[in-house]
Amino acid sequence: MDQVGRIYLDTNIIIKAFETSDSVANKAAILLSGVMVSSPPRLVTSELTLGELLVIPDKNADSSLIGFYRNLLRGNAWLNVQPVTRDILISAARLRAANPSRKLPDAVHVATAIACGCTHFLSSDKRIGPGPTEALPFTLAKPDDATLSSLIESMSR
Repeated sequence: MDQVGRIYLDTNIIIKAFETSDSVANKAAILLSGVMVSSPPRLVTSELTLGELLVIPDKNADSSLIGFYRNLLRGNAWLNVQPVTRDILISAARLRAANPSRKLPDAVHVATAIACGCTHFLSSDKRIGPGPTEALPFTLAKPDDATLSSLIESMSR
């Protein structure tokens, strides 16, 4: 795997880690819970992630999961939660112009990862990748056993 610096976490990775139970979910949870504290934090996501995470728990009136996600997405020594700023939205619009099939939320995630200098973008979403004439400045990492094991090993150094 390429040199790992900062890793952007798409919403689906957080859902996988905390709401499902299989070998990939276990590795995702290890990555999220076992990361070394650093300054700045090596894991990054957007405040948009909170809005995406809360939909099902709100629908199910799951106050425990709502509280957990609200607390998690406050940011901490291992997770940098970035605001959705005007600059991010302008960058997201440019990313959508380059790849019109990319939806605005996905473009916001990609723009945030770029703005934060992420070397990797961890997502199971097929729409995150580059368009036909587009190059993105990070490695798109799919959440499978091998990839997550490699990221965990890299992050523990």
